[in-house]
Amino acid sequence: MSSVVWETETVMNRKPGAFAGVAMLLQPGILNELKLSWRLLRDERVTSLKYLAPALLALYVASPIDAIPDLLLGVGQVDDLGVAVLGLMIALKVIPRLAPAEVLSEHTADINGVTRPSRPEAARVDPVVDAHYTVRS
Repeated sequence: MSSVVWETETVMNRKPGAFAGVAMLLQPGILNELKLSWRLLRDERVTSLKYLAPALLALYVASPIDAIPDLLLGVGQVDDLGVAVLGLMIALKVIPRLAPAEVLSEHTADINGVTRPSRPEAARVDPVVDAHYTVRS
């Protein structure tokens, strides 16, 4: 059994515990979720609510008000790191739900390298313009 297969099975078979959040970050496909969320953040067709989770996360990390004060060396910084990881996990789940289905499928197919069949009727542009006009001299 190769080491990659063994490591993947070990990560997938872990029981939830103190490091359940870290195990989620090690799941296969997390890189694709990060790519998808990044692409959806940059896409104008997705609602503006997509900026809420990253903005709240940045506000908490930059804020001097913490759940555990940073004066307690080590513990205060780990608190900020835990909130950052939790915020990232929440953003990865929420942002794709805010996107319209066709935008989500477009980005997912592009990330996975799947070529979508092009629609000839959508790509066709009619060169004829039908209009009424008057020539005055």
